[in-house]
Parts: sequence; C-alpha cells; structure tokens
Amino acid sequence: MPRKKAEPAPKVSETKKKPVAKKPAVKKPAATKKPAATKKPAVKKPVATKKPAVKKPAATKKPAVKKPATRKKPTTRKKPEPKPTFKRKELTPEQMFPHESFIYRLEYQDGTEHRVCHFQCEEHRTKHIERYKLAKGTYYIDTPRS
Repeated sequence: MPRKKAEPAPKVSETKKKPVAKKPAVKKPAATKKPAATKKPAVKKPVATKKPAVKKPAATKKPAVKKPATRKKPTTRKKPEPKPTFKRKELTPEQMFPHESFIYRLEYQDGTEHRVCHFQCEEHRTKHIERYKLAKGTYYIDTPRS
C-alpha cells in the first residue's frame, strides 16, 4: 500500500492570526476605612506609698561576689616612625671629593638608602634639593676648602 505524502505545516504568514484585544485593567474598589475605635478614659491608679526600708544586721549579709571586670580593647596608637637619621663617616678630602670637576657634594638619607651626590656647580645642587623636596636639616652640603 503506498504511503501518503506528509503535507508541510502552514507558514505563520499564511495562517491568519487574530489580534488579541487587551482588556482594560479593572480597578479594585478602595478599601473602606474602619471607624476609629473609641478610646476608654484612662483610669489613674493610686500611687503606692514607699515603705521604709528594713535594715538587716551586718552579720547576716552575704559577701558581694565581684564580677570579672570586662576589659575594653586596649587602644594602641602606632608611634610615628622617627625620621631616618644617619651618621656621617669622617672622610678625608680625597675620599669626599673623588672627582676633580665635581666639587659640590650633597649627602642625605633617602628612605633607608644613604645617598651621596656630586655636582659641578652650586645651581645643580640646589636644583636637586628642590626637585626631591629635601627639607633643611635632613641633608649635608660640602664644598672643598680652597
């Protein structure tokens, strides 16, 4: 028996879709407010009179148990780190000025590193001091005695 050919499914454009009309949203009626409950008049209670405190003899008192004091966390402040100080070695003029043409010397501490710089003129040395913002008293300047 011969089989029937399967028909292809109709395309979406061929089938007519009916536009679906959106229904307007129905608003719910506002909730009705309940009438405020009537307040009962406040009744004042009679004030109780204080009874005189009865003192117990000292012998019958139990010793007070001290609770362990709760310690607050200690507030420790970090000490400001001291500015790095360095000690200068006593050097001979030949050791301080190893180059004849660089007669201006600058010695300072840069972090943990000890720096020694040699310059040809005083202007270059002052330029270096300004560039690296060295504060007075944190560096040493040397010139050979002529």
